Amino acid sequence: MQETKSNYRPSQRTLSIRSNPGGFSFCSSTAKGDVYRELKLASNFDFPERFEDFVQTRGWAEKENLRVTVIEFSDRFMLLPLDITDEKQIQFFFDFQFQQEKDRQLFTTPLSDGKQMICWDIPNNRNQCFEQLFPKLTVLSSAYLLANWTTRQATLSSKAILVAHIYGKSMHIFAAENQTLLFANTFPINSHEELPYYLLRCMEQLSLSPIYTHCVFCTESLPEQEITELFQPYIKHIKMAAFTHQTDEPLQFTENNK
Repeated sequence: MQETKSNYRPSQRTLSIRSNPGGFSFCSSTAKGDVYRELKLASNFDFPERFEDFVQTRGWAEKENLRVTVIEFSDRFMLLPLDITDEKQIQFFFDFQFQQEKDRQLFTTPLSDGKQMICWDIPNNRNQCFEQLFPKLTVLSSAYLLANWTTRQATLSSKAILVAHIYGKSMHIFAAENQTLLFANTFPINSHEELPYYLLRCMEQLSLSPIYTHCVFCTESLPEQEITELFQPYIKHIKMAAFTHQTDEPLQFTENNK
């Protein structure tokens, strides 16, 4: 089990890597500015060989002066009270929540509310690949970043906020109100029609009004227009956002919201 720190901040020599449904996106920050690149992977079998070749070709591998943060997407995540510190107990709760699988690395990271931690895992071979390539490495979960962002937005606006991250065949939902993270969970999506069903069911269980709750959608699998058409009949306040490489501001509202 690994505990990851939450104090990563961009510096002059940094590399941010984020997994996306089609592969990876890269943001290399230097004194001259940010440079963005994409690596498309046709299937999971292309990892790690093509990933390693891509990183080595660009001179990013095994650099002691390069700080690297990897933002990973994982459907296997859960929240636990921060006062649970026994690693075996954390592993037990995680295995109870999810079907136990071998050869996976479990991570824990405290949330910004100072009360909870988020736990998630990724395959061991994936984590080992990152560790071998990058001496100064921080691995974070996209769910961790969005949980903190949702809570912060609810605090700043003094309104209930719900965030939906649509990625591949999954939807992660986060809800916060009154400086408190109310909900964080993942749902498998087999058809587009299931998206409003799951989201509205969550709002009903949390007693959040579709009229007053502000909903933010980050869609990496469907066009924004399709999401708007799916939810406009039910949700009054809809905003679209894109996932960024900034760990403190993981979502950026798109132009049509401004």
